Amino acid sequence: MQLSFIFLFLQLWRNVDVSLSQNACSKLPDVPHSHVSEDTKKDVYQEGNVIHFTCETGYISGPTITYVCSPTTRGWLPARHGQGACYLKPCELPEETPNGYYQIINGEEFVFGTTIKYFCNAGYQMVSKNDTRTCLLDNWTNHVPICDPLSCELPPVDEGVTVIGLPENDGSILPDRFLTFSCDGPGKFLNGSSVLICGKDGRWDNPFPSCEDSTPGVDQMQPHLNANAALGCGTSPSLTDGDTTETLRFHHRHEERVYYRCQNYYTMEGEPYKTCINGEWIGQISCLKPCTVDEDAMRSHNIDFRYGSERKIYSRHNDRITFKCTERRQPVGTLGMRFQCVDGKMHLPTCQ
Repeated sequence: MQLSFIFLFLQLWRNVDVSLSQNACSKLPDVPHSHVSEDTKKDVYQEGNVIHFTCETGYISGPTITYVCSPTTRGWLPARHGQGACYLKPCELPEETPNGYYQIINGEEFVFGTTIKYFCNAGYQMVSKNDTRTCLLDNWTNHVPICDPLSCELPPVDEGVTVIGLPENDGSILPDRFLTFSCDGPGKFLNGSSVLICGKDGRWDNPFPSCEDSTPGVDQMQPHLNANAALGCGTSPSLTDGDTTETLRFHHRHEERVYYRCQNYYTMEGEPYKTCINGEWIGQISCLKPCTVDEDAMRSHNIDFRYGSERKIYSRHNDRITFKCTERRQPVGTLGMRFQCVDGKMHLPTCQ
Protein backbone atom coordinates (compact mmCIF):
# COMPACT_ATOMS: atom_id res chain seq x y z
CA MET A 1 0.00 0.00 0.00
CA GLN A 2 2.79 2.41 0.89
CA LEU A 3 4.72 1.48 -2.25
CA SER A 4 1.66 2.23 -4.44
CA PHE A 5 1.28 5.65 -2.83
CA ILE A 6 4.92 6.55 -3.51
CA PHE A 7 4.60 5.47 -7.14
CA LEU A 8 1.45 7.60 -7.60
CA PHE A 9 3.19 10.67 -6.08
CA LEU A 10 6.19 10.35 -8.40
CA GLN A 11 3.92 10.01 -11.43
CA LEU A 12 1.97 13.17 -10.53
CA TRP A 13 5.19 15.14 -9.95
CA ARG A 14 6.52 14.06 -13.32
CA ASN A 15 3.31 15.23 -15.04
CA VAL A 16 3.54 18.62 -13.33
CA ASP A 17 7.20 18.97 -14.34
CA VAL A 18 6.42 18.08 -17.97
CA SER A 19 3.50 20.52 -18.01
CA LEU A 20 5.71 23.32 -16.71
CA SER A 21 8.46 22.58 -19.21
CA GLN A 22 5.94 22.52 -22.05
CA ASN A 23 4.80 26.08 -21.22
CA ALA A 24 7.91 27.49 -19.56
CA CYS A 25 7.26 31.06 -20.82
CA SER A 26 3.55 31.68 -20.70
CA LYS A 27 3.61 35.47 -20.31
CA LEU A 28 4.90 37.31 -23.39
CA PRO A 29 7.27 40.29 -23.11
CA ASP A 30 5.69 43.75 -23.20
CA VAL A 31 6.94 45.50 -26.36
CA PRO A 32 4.73 48.58 -27.05
CA HIS A 33 3.46 49.15 -30.59
CA SER A 34 4.31 45.61 -31.73
CA HIS A 35 3.03 42.03 -31.98
CA VAL A 36 4.66 38.60 -32.17
CA SER A 37 5.47 37.71 -35.78
CA GLU A 38 3.39 34.90 -37.26
CA ASP A 39 6.38 32.65 -38.03
CA THR A 40 7.33 32.45 -34.33
CA LYS A 41 3.86 32.57 -32.79
CA LYS A 42 2.79 29.48 -30.76
CA ASP A 43 0.13 28.45 -28.29
CA VAL A 44 2.72 26.99 -25.90
CA TYR A 45 6.35 28.09 -25.55
CA GLN A 46 9.06 25.75 -24.30
CA GLU A 47 12.54 26.42 -23.04
CA GLY A 48 14.81 27.56 -25.89
CA ASN A 49 11.97 28.82 -28.11
CA VAL A 50 12.64 32.12 -29.91
CA ILE A 51 10.07 34.81 -30.78
CA HIS A 52 10.38 37.86 -33.03
CA PHE A 53 8.32 41.04 -32.71
CA THR A 54 6.96 43.00 -35.68
CA CYS A 55 6.30 46.72 -35.21
CA GLU A 56 2.91 48.23 -35.93
CA THR A 57 2.36 50.29 -39.08
CA GLY A 58 4.32 53.52 -38.87
CA TYR A 59 6.84 52.17 -36.36
CA ILE A 60 10.31 50.70 -36.88
CA SER A 61 12.85 49.03 -34.61
CA GLY A 62 16.17 48.86 -36.43
CA PRO A 63 17.45 45.35 -35.54
CA THR A 64 14.76 42.70 -35.20
CA ILE A 65 13.39 42.51 -31.66
CA THR A 66 14.08 38.93 -30.51
CA TYR A 67 13.46 37.15 -27.18
CA VAL A 68 14.47 33.64 -26.02
CA CYS A 69 12.60 31.48 -23.53
CA SER A 70 15.24 31.01 -20.80
CA PRO A 71 15.76 27.55 -19.21
CA THR A 72 17.12 29.13 -16.03
CA THR A 73 14.69 31.94 -15.26
CA ARG A 74 11.61 30.30 -16.83
CA GLY A 75 10.93 33.63 -18.56
CA TRP A 76 11.79 35.62 -21.67
CA LEU A 77 15.22 37.16 -22.10
CA PRO A 78 16.29 39.57 -24.87
CA ALA A 79 18.52 37.91 -27.46
CA ARG A 80 20.93 40.86 -27.48
CA HIS A 81 22.06 43.43 -24.94
CA GLY A 82 20.10 46.67 -25.07
CA GLN A 83 17.11 45.14 -26.84
CA GLY A 84 15.46 47.70 -29.13
CA ALA A 85 11.94 49.08 -29.11
CA CYS A 86 9.45 50.20 -31.74
CA TYR A 87 9.55 53.93 -32.42
CA LEU A 88 7.82 56.17 -34.94
CA LYS A 89 9.39 56.05 -38.40
CA PRO A 90 11.25 59.30 -39.18
CA CYS A 91 10.44 61.25 -42.34
CA GLU A 92 12.74 63.21 -44.59
CA LEU A 93 12.54 66.97 -44.14
CA PRO A 94 9.59 68.28 -46.19
CA GLU A 95 10.36 70.46 -49.19
CA GLU A 96 10.21 74.20 -48.84
CA THR A 97 7.86 76.23 -51.02
CA PRO A 98 9.20 79.39 -52.68
CA ASN A 99 7.69 82.54 -51.17
CA GLY A 100 6.20 80.62 -48.26
CA TYR A 101 6.91 78.46 -45.21
CA TYR A 102 5.42 75.59 -43.21
CA GLN A 103 4.68 74.80 -39.57
CA ILE A 104 3.88 71.57 -37.72
CA ILE A 105 0.21 71.54 -36.76
CA ASN A 106 -0.04 67.93 -35.55
CA GLY A 107 2.91 66.21 -33.88
CA GLU A 108 6.25 67.33 -32.52
CA GLU A 109 8.91 66.02 -34.91
CA PHE A 110 9.09 64.85 -38.52
CA VAL A 111 7.86 61.30 -37.93
CA PHE A 112 5.03 59.07 -39.15
CA GLY A 113 1.65 60.77 -38.68
CA THR A 114 2.99 64.32 -38.36
CA THR A 115 1.02 66.96 -40.32
CA ILE A 116 2.42 70.27 -41.52
CA LYS A 117 0.64 73.29 -43.00
CA TYR A 118 2.06 75.71 -45.57
CA PHE A 119 1.60 79.48 -45.45
CA CYS A 120 2.45 82.19 -48.00
CA ASN A 121 4.62 85.22 -47.33
CA ALA A 122 3.18 88.72 -47.48
CA GLY A 123 2.34 89.67 -51.05
CA TYR A 124 1.61 86.07 -52.09
CA GLN A 125 -1.47 83.88 -52.12
CA MET A 126 -2.01 80.12 -51.91
CA VAL A 127 -3.13 78.75 -55.28
CA SER A 128 -2.94 75.03 -54.44
CA LYS A 129 -6.03 73.14 -53.36
CA ASN A 130 -4.23 71.37 -50.49
CA ASP A 131 -2.08 73.36 -48.07
CA THR A 132 -1.30 70.48 -45.66
CA ARG A 133 0.92 67.41 -45.94
CA THR A 134 1.13 64.34 -43.69
CA CYS A 135 4.09 62.00 -43.22
CA LEU A 136 3.12 58.43 -44.19
CA LEU A 137 5.16 55.26 -44.71
CA ASP A 138 6.87 56.18 -47.97
CA ASN A 139 6.66 59.95 -48.27
CA TRP A 140 4.70 63.11 -47.55
CA THR A 141 1.16 63.30 -48.91
CA ASN A 142 0.14 65.87 -51.54
CA HIS A 143 2.43 68.03 -53.64
CA VAL A 144 4.31 71.04 -52.31
CA PRO A 145 1.78 73.93 -52.36
CA ILE A 146 2.43 76.92 -54.59
CA CYS A 147 2.39 80.56 -53.52
CA ASP A 148 1.83 82.98 -56.40
CA PRO A 149 2.27 86.75 -56.15
CA LEU A 150 -0.82 88.84 -55.59
CA SER A 151 -1.57 91.01 -58.62
CA CYS A 152 -3.43 94.26 -59.17
CA GLU A 153 -6.26 94.72 -61.64
CA LEU A 154 -5.62 96.35 -65.00
CA PRO A 155 -6.64 100.01 -65.25
CA PRO A 156 -9.84 100.75 -67.19
CA VAL A 157 -9.41 101.79 -70.80
CA ASP A 158 -10.58 105.42 -70.86
CA GLU A 159 -10.43 107.45 -74.03
CA GLY A 160 -7.78 110.15 -73.85
CA VAL A 161 -5.76 108.52 -71.03
CA THR A 162 -2.21 107.30 -71.69
CA VAL A 163 -0.79 104.63 -69.38
CA ILE A 164 2.95 103.86 -69.25
CA GLY A 165 4.38 100.82 -67.47
CA LEU A 166 1.90 98.07 -68.34
CA PRO A 167 3.47 94.59 -68.59
CA GLU A 168 3.90 93.06 -72.01
CA ASN A 169 1.49 90.46 -73.42
CA ASP A 170 -1.18 91.36 -70.86
CA GLY A 171 0.95 89.94 -68.05
CA SER A 172 0.06 90.23 -64.38
CA ILE A 173 0.74 93.48 -62.54
CA LEU A 174 2.81 92.41 -59.55
CA PRO A 175 3.36 94.27 -56.25
CA ASP A 176 5.72 97.28 -56.33
CA ARG A 177 5.06 97.90 -60.03
CA PHE A 178 3.98 101.44 -60.82
CA LEU A 179 2.01 102.93 -63.71
CA THR A 180 2.25 106.50 -64.98
CA PHE A 181 -0.90 108.24 -66.27
CA SER A 182 -1.20 111.32 -68.51
CA CYS A 183 -3.79 112.95 -70.77
CA ASP A 184 -3.68 113.01 -74.57
CA GLY A 185 -3.69 116.35 -76.33
CA PRO A 186 -4.35 119.92 -75.13
CA GLY A 187 -7.40 121.08 -73.24
CA LYS A 188 -7.32 118.15 -70.75
CA PHE A 189 -6.07 117.81 -67.20
CA LEU A 190 -5.48 114.68 -65.09
CA ASN A 191 -7.95 114.36 -62.23
CA GLY A 192 -6.13 112.19 -59.67
CA SER A 193 -2.67 110.82 -59.03
CA SER A 194 -0.33 110.56 -62.03
CA VAL A 195 1.51 107.55 -60.52
CA LEU A 196 -0.16 104.47 -59.03
CA ILE A 197 1.73 101.71 -57.19
CA CYS A 198 0.53 98.12 -56.89
CA GLY A 199 0.64 97.20 -53.19
CA LYS A 200 1.66 93.88 -51.68
CA ASP A 201 -1.98 93.19 -50.89
CA GLY A 202 -2.90 93.31 -54.59
CA ARG A 203 -4.52 96.75 -54.32
CA TRP A 204 -3.58 100.06 -55.94
CA ASP A 205 -2.46 102.80 -53.56
CA ASN A 206 -4.84 105.34 -55.17
CA PRO A 207 -7.97 105.34 -57.33
CA PHE A 208 -7.50 105.38 -61.10
CA PRO A 209 -7.30 108.96 -62.43
CA SER A 210 -9.38 110.34 -65.28
CA CYS A 211 -8.91 113.09 -67.86
CA GLU A 212 -11.22 116.10 -67.60
CA ASP A 213 -11.74 119.17 -69.75
CA SER A 214 -9.63 122.16 -68.72
CA THR A 215 -11.32 125.41 -67.66
CA PRO A 216 -11.56 127.73 -70.71
CA GLY A 217 -8.96 130.46 -70.74
CA VAL A 218 -6.47 128.82 -68.33
CA ASP A 219 -3.98 127.92 -71.08
CA GLN A 220 -4.16 131.42 -72.52
CA MET A 221 -3.61 133.01 -69.11
CA GLN A 222 -0.49 130.91 -68.36
CA PRO A 223 1.03 130.01 -71.75
CA HIS A 224 4.52 129.59 -70.25
CA LEU A 225 3.50 126.57 -68.11
CA ASN A 226 3.76 123.10 -69.58
CA ALA A 227 1.45 120.79 -67.66
CA ASN A 228 3.04 117.69 -69.20
CA ALA A 229 6.66 118.52 -68.25
CA ALA A 230 8.11 115.82 -65.97
CA LEU A 231 10.02 116.87 -62.88
CA GLY A 232 13.31 115.46 -61.64
CA CYS A 233 14.15 114.40 -58.08
CA GLY A 234 16.64 115.43 -55.45
CA THR A 235 18.87 113.21 -53.30
CA SER A 236 17.78 109.58 -53.14
CA PRO A 237 16.05 108.57 -49.88
CA SER A 238 18.00 106.65 -47.23
CA LEU A 239 17.38 102.96 -46.53
CA THR A 240 17.40 101.63 -42.97
CA ASP A 241 20.11 98.95 -42.59
CA GLY A 242 21.13 99.52 -46.21
CA ASP A 243 22.72 101.99 -48.60
CA THR A 244 22.88 102.97 -52.27
CA THR A 245 25.33 101.22 -54.60
CA GLU A 246 26.56 104.49 -56.13
CA THR A 247 27.94 107.84 -55.01
CA LEU A 248 25.47 110.31 -53.51
CA ARG A 249 24.03 112.77 -56.04
CA PHE A 250 21.86 115.83 -55.52
CA HIS A 251 19.76 115.61 -58.69
CA HIS A 252 18.23 112.78 -60.69
CA ARG A 253 16.30 112.84 -63.94
CA HIS A 254 12.73 111.70 -64.44
CA GLU A 255 12.54 107.86 -64.67
CA GLU A 256 16.11 107.47 -63.39
CA ARG A 257 16.75 104.57 -61.00
CA VAL A 258 18.92 104.38 -57.90
CA TYR A 259 19.96 100.91 -56.71
CA TYR A 260 20.32 99.79 -53.09
CA ARG A 261 21.89 96.96 -51.11
CA CYS A 262 21.37 95.69 -47.55
CA GLN A 263 23.96 95.10 -44.86
CA ASN A 264 25.48 91.64 -44.41
CA TYR A 265 22.99 88.96 -43.30
CA TYR A 266 20.04 91.30 -43.97
CA THR A 267 17.46 90.26 -46.59
CA MET A 268 16.08 92.73 -49.12
CA GLU A 269 12.33 92.78 -49.63
CA GLY A 270 11.03 94.45 -52.77
CA GLU A 271 12.85 95.56 -55.91
CA PRO A 272 16.48 96.65 -55.34
CA TYR A 273 15.85 100.16 -56.68
CA LYS A 274 13.73 103.30 -56.39
CA THR A 275 12.68 105.30 -59.46
CA CYS A 276 12.32 109.06 -59.86
CA ILE A 277 8.84 109.68 -61.28
CA ASN A 278 7.81 113.27 -61.83
CA GLY A 279 9.53 114.59 -58.70
CA GLU A 280 8.74 111.62 -56.44
CA TRP A 281 10.80 108.58 -55.48
CA ILE A 282 8.73 105.48 -56.22
CA GLY A 283 9.48 101.99 -54.89
CA GLN A 284 9.15 100.06 -51.65
CA ILE A 285 12.34 98.55 -50.22
CA SER A 286 13.15 97.22 -46.77
CA CYS A 287 16.07 95.31 -45.25
CA LEU A 288 14.75 92.54 -43.01
CA LYS A 289 16.83 91.74 -39.94
CA PRO A 290 18.56 88.40 -39.26
CA CYS A 291 17.93 86.39 -36.08
CA THR A 292 20.45 85.40 -33.42
CA VAL A 293 20.04 82.31 -31.23
CA ASP A 294 22.61 82.25 -28.44
CA GLU A 295 23.61 79.42 -26.13
CA ASP A 296 22.25 81.09 -22.97
CA ALA A 297 18.78 81.49 -24.49
CA MET A 298 18.70 77.84 -25.54
CA ARG A 299 19.87 76.63 -22.12
CA SER A 300 17.11 78.62 -20.42
CA HIS A 301 14.57 76.87 -22.68
CA ASN A 302 16.22 73.42 -22.30
CA ILE A 303 16.73 73.08 -26.06
CA ASP A 304 19.53 72.62 -28.57
CA PHE A 305 19.94 72.60 -32.37
CA ARG A 306 18.68 69.35 -33.85
CA TYR A 307 21.01 69.54 -36.85
CA GLY A 308 24.65 70.58 -36.63
CA SER A 309 24.42 72.52 -39.90
CA GLU A 310 22.01 74.97 -38.23
CA ARG A 311 24.47 75.85 -35.47
CA LYS A 312 25.37 79.37 -36.58
CA ILE A 313 25.38 82.88 -35.13
CA TYR A 314 23.03 84.49 -37.64
CA SER A 315 19.97 83.11 -39.41
CA ARG A 316 18.60 85.16 -42.28
CA HIS A 317 15.00 86.26 -42.58
CA ASN A 318 12.79 83.30 -43.61
CA ASP A 319 15.39 80.73 -42.49
CA ARG A 320 13.95 77.89 -40.43
CA ILE A 321 15.68 76.13 -37.54
CA THR A 322 14.74 72.81 -35.94
CA PHE A 323 15.35 72.40 -32.22
CA LYS A 324 15.32 69.39 -29.89
CA CYS A 325 14.84 68.93 -26.17
CA THR A 326 17.86 68.24 -23.99
CA GLU A 327 18.30 65.49 -21.39
CA ARG A 328 15.13 63.54 -22.26
CA ARG A 329 12.84 66.49 -21.59
CA GLN A 330 9.52 66.93 -23.37
CA PRO A 331 8.23 69.93 -25.40
CA VAL A 332 5.72 72.30 -23.82
CA GLY A 333 2.69 73.11 -25.99
CA THR A 334 1.75 71.95 -29.50
CA LEU A 335 3.65 74.37 -31.77
CA GLY A 336 6.34 71.85 -32.70
CA MET A 337 10.10 72.31 -32.69
CA ARG A 338 10.73 74.03 -36.04
CA PHE A 339 10.53 77.82 -36.24
CA GLN A 340 11.16 80.58 -38.76
CA CYS A 341 13.15 83.79 -38.51
CA VAL A 342 10.82 86.72 -39.27
CA ASP A 343 12.55 90.11 -39.50
CA GLY A 344 14.88 89.55 -36.55
CA LYS A 345 12.42 87.64 -34.38
CA MET A 346 12.33 83.89 -33.76
CA HIS A 347 10.14 82.06 -31.27
CA LEU A 348 12.02 79.53 -29.13
CA PRO A 349 10.22 76.38 -27.94
CA THR A 350 10.42 75.33 -24.30
CA CYS A 351 11.06 71.85 -22.90
CA GLN A 352 10.48 70.55 -19.38
